[in-house]
Amino acid sequence: MKLYVICRSVGSENKKNRPEFYSKTTALASLLRAAENVTIPLSLVFANDGPIPDDRLELMRRAGEVLPLRCGSNRASLRFVLRLPRLRGWDPDDLVWFAEDDYLYTADALSSLVAAAEKVPEADYFAMYSTLRFAPGATRGRPAIDSVRTRAQGDDTAIQIGRVRWYRAVSTTSTFGSWVRTITADEWLLRSAPFVGGAFDHATCLAYQGYRPFSLAELPGEPLQDGEQASTAKRLARRVALTGARGALNVVALARPEQSRRVLIAPDPDLVTHMEAGLLSPGTDWAAEAEAADAWLRAARR
Repeated sequence: MKLYVICRSVGSENKKNRPEFYSKTTALASLLRAAENVTIPLSLVFANDGPIPDDRLELMRRAGEVLPLRCGSNRASLRFVLRLPRLRGWDPDDLVWFAEDDYLYTADALSSLVAAAEKVPEADYFAMYSTLRFAPGATRGRPAIDSVRTRAQGDDTAIQIGRVRWYRAVSTTSTFGSWVRTITADEWLLRSAPFVGGAFDHATCLAYQGYRPFSLAELPGEPLQDGEQASTAKRLARRVALTGARGALNVVALARPEQSRRVLIAPDPDLVTHMEAGLLSPGTDWAAEAEAADAWLRAARR
């Protein structure tokens, strides 16, 4: 088994509320540190949408392949990299991890992913940053979320591997892992789902597990926020487009045969975190992890 890591990166920054220890160089260092601890063959691909600062670019070149892109958006770059396992003919029994450039990794994140893949054969997709569990009464048409318990709390089916417990998760972000065979089989779904807008990654995870992603009230999308402006015609066109796309995803999810429904698992505690204030995964001192990643990078540069 081999692990492929595809990291999507852009040189620009956005206006998200970042913690004090945030930097994309730190995020990259933490990913490289985690990769160093993987004992199976590993290949890194850095899919860079536009120019990248020289210091980070040099780190990428030393660690793996640099693949320049001109996609222009998160959705477009994701749709592009989802084709790589098929286009490059990767072995169906290999693993692939899709990474984004503003996530912080623990040192054992990727090695724990490999261990889970080896010891939980029923898993199709892997998260390392997740929270939600299905409620006991969840059905395909009504995928209720547990409002009391999160992660592996009170879950007798969770599987202990090393220091974490892997449990059946509802969803994750666009930073996730899977078997190559699963990505190639689900490619059409994964590349179509971003057009539903909003939290499309959450909707994608529900759909490939065979759960209805959107209620009837959610089909037209959210109303405009304060300060947003659009003509009546544009509002109507947006509502029609979203209703069509979300309705189609609902149909696809509910029509998925039982043998094609996927299983998504995630660790408790999380092994990575999105570096956005208020969304940091609990249970880990992420400031200390960032400091350790920076120290690793300083040592690697000597």
